[in-house]
Amino acid sequence: MRKLNEPNFEGLSDRDRATVVEMVKKGATRREVMAWMMAAGATAAAAGSVFGGAKEAWANTPKKGGRMVISSDQHGPADTLDPAAMTASIDYIRSRMVYNGLVRMQKDLSYAPELAEEILPNADASEWTFKLKKGVEWHNGKSFNADDVIYTMNRHLGADSKSVVNSLYEGVESWQKVNDHEVKAILKTPNADLPAILGLFQSKIIPDGQTDFSAAPGTGPFKVAEFKPGVRCVVQRNENYHEEDGPYLDEIESLGIGDSVARVSALLAGDIDIMANLPPKSIEQIEQDSGTEVWSTPSSAYITFACRQDMEMSGNRDLVRAMQLLMDRERLVKGVFKGQASVGNDHPIGPAYFDHCADIPQRPMDPDQAKFHFEKSGIGNTPIPVITAEVAPGCVEMGTYLQREASKIGMNIDLKKVTTDGYWSAVWLKEAICAVSWNMRPTANIMLTLAYESKANWNETYWKSEQFDKLLVEVRSVTDAAKRKQMYCDLQTLIHEDGGSITPVYRNYVDAVRTHVKGLTYVPLNAFGGAECPQYLWRDDA
Repeated sequence: MRKLNEPNFEGLSDRDRATVVEMVKKGATRREVMAWMMAAGATAAAAGSVFGGAKEAWANTPKKGGRMVISSDQHGPADTLDPAAMTASIDYIRSRMVYNGLVRMQKDLSYAPELAEEILPNADASEWTFKLKKGVEWHNGKSFNADDVIYTMNRHLGADSKSVVNSLYEGVESWQKVNDHEVKAILKTPNADLPAILGLFQSKIIPDGQTDFSAAPGTGPFKVAEFKPGVRCVVQRNENYHEEDGPYLDEIESLGIGDSVARVSALLAGDIDIMANLPPKSIEQIEQDSGTEVWSTPSSAYITFACRQDMEMSGNRDLVRAMQLLMDRERLVKGVFKGQASVGNDHPIGPAYFDHCADIPQRPMDPDQAKFHFEKSGIGNTPIPVITAEVAPGCVEMGTYLQREASKIGMNIDLKKVTTDGYWSAVWLKEAICAVSWNMRPTANIMLTLAYESKANWNETYWKSEQFDKLLVEVRSVTDAAKRKQMYCDLQTLIHEDGGSITPVYRNYVDAVRTHVKGLTYVPLNAFGGAECPQYLWRDDA
């Protein structure tokens, strides 16, 4: 297997390839390389082609050393190094710097082994065996083994679990140690999605018995040098990392800059090297600056207004439907998001998911029907509080748009813009109606379980449906393609028709970097290329 950015010269022996690349490293000219190749029997055309390939390969070969500063769009006192408690993008990038999982998610949303060398399901996916990589060390020098995996996984199990993703692990009966380098997961019901669950940021492996996360040791590409929640985190290269491909940087600093204008200004000034969530209105500015470039990853991440169904006003079905019908989705995609999004349909499973249901009719903008449902709601001129913040590009603009369109039918939206600092702890899951930005998850079932299963910690709309919960479990063991497709369509339809979500767009991850930043990744599960980039980042300051 070739490593990231490794050259590939078809028809050239490994020995000759190494010789040519070494000549280019030492400054050999095109003439000198061609003379050497032709003396060895190559044609002039072949020799010229090899020189070009060697020079391009050397230019794109990761270089070790240097430092980078990464800025997310939000941080606060809830920042954590405990994977099981992570809820924000800035946590996820730290998680990828410091820890490893049993598996790692790929660009195509398949999974690959990481701390597990082999992943072996039984015939119906009700039992999974993981053979663990040997020779891996924690940052404190201790050896990684099965006890670490069992301890980590047990933190997600049981009614008393503090894990934010414990609902995803409800189908696990137990984790069992086979030997020091082999574990088994015994499931209550079959689930082909288990490896994808293990690829989540919250599923990263921690040391057996670890309870202090002020500077927790991991097995990842970087070691924690400093961690101050709400301020910054500094990590340094793990010289004893167990993979050959990276890390390359000496040090990475991650921090949050909540104001998008300040974040863009910091990038343009060179104060930071990478920024998350580039505002759509700033895309042209970044593209025109010779020192910066846009980093876009298509995804089914989404922005929604979550309406709590357990409260009188926000749980009014006619009010929710009226607001859904006020959304001009095409206009939002083209105007607010500058084309870096696709049309949403009031459920979370966009076209980037394998199990997306294209058969659900697209909800149109219909002011007349919106007015009908609003009048039916009986709310009248009573102010309707809606909280928004720049938790993702476009959130504030979408709130302003909703307020403007609502006023045309007599709906009184009381729009409140707040800061991003502490938004997830002070607003989300608490206010009746608020803007929410969701990352895409590896599978539709994971996404639906996290956000809509009745008992889920992150069920932000507090919507409960016994039919939905039952289907959600049953579909995990279905192998018939047609039946599975219909069940996922039924799940998405239930949310589309009866849920409390106003979801007008699925958005790309649009970040920005200085031009010396190399090694970008494109996994569609988070900002920063799925937060996969730290291991591969390197500086090209030539």
